[in-house]
Amino acid sequence: MEKTTQKTTIVSSREDVGNGSLLTFDEIPSWQKCVCPYRKERCKGNNTDTSQDTTSMFAQVTVNIHSHSIGAIIFSIILPLHFYITLYQTVPEAQPIDGVVFMIYFSGVAACFACSALFHTVGNHSQHIHGIYNKVDCCGIVLLMWGASLASIHFAFVCNSHLRSLHWFLSSASASGCITFILGPMFIKPAYRTARALTYLSLGLFAIVFIVHGIYLYGFMLQRKRLALEFDILGHSHQIMHVAVLIAGLVHYNGLSQAFLETRGGALYIC
Repeated sequence: MEKTTQKTTIVSSREDVGNGSLLTFDEIPSWQKCVCPYRKERCKGNNTDTSQDTTSMFAQVTVNIHSHSIGAIIFSIILPLHFYITLYQTVPEAQPIDGVVFMIYFSGVAACFACSALFHTVGNHSQHIHGIYNKVDCCGIVLLMWGASLASIHFAFVCNSHLRSLHWFLSSASASGCITFILGPMFIKPAYRTARALTYLSLGLFAIVFIVHGIYLYGFMLQRKRLALEFDILGHSHQIMHVAVLIAGLVHYNGLSQAFLETRGGALYIC
């Protein structure tokens, strides 16, 4: 009798959205309570069909999925073609290593976005699946930052191969350490939210702006308490962060392109 009463209370507290597929913070299991105590979250799916429905059902996580699935396509297909056709082929002084570092950057960003979209798609399946793909998502972030660092280092030390190799080694070692930490069983828990942010910060200072922003919003839980439920479905801070990362990737590509043209295009760069 007590079980029936509890079930009735939960159902009556839901808003009529998604035919009961969205839950409030108080209704979701504890392992899903990792971002914002005001948003609507999907219910636990227990099967892949329920998780895949989110790609067509408009919910808070929908923007997260599609913003980065589109980003994965941009960085895996569109930008590599753009670089090869408009830059690499048109600059006679271009070297193979230039193409390699650009491809590493594209691959890292595309992998990050693909892992992110996948995690947000299947993350409500179960606690076990959530934990696995949360680690995949975090490893994708490391790949993005590592790839961006290698490309930046290449052009920053274009005249000093020894320093370039040293910084490549340090960046790769730091990325390896981050992934080792990420794969630990305790890392995915909400209590380690701040540790995750600080780990990424140690890897790539080029991303310090949105990392510090992430620490402010998530690490210390200084959420939008004065605007609770105002951005429940659209305009959520996590969605803004997703779009900001996509824009940052495009801006970084533009910067790398300018560095490429500066060092290889026009007059030969003299060290």
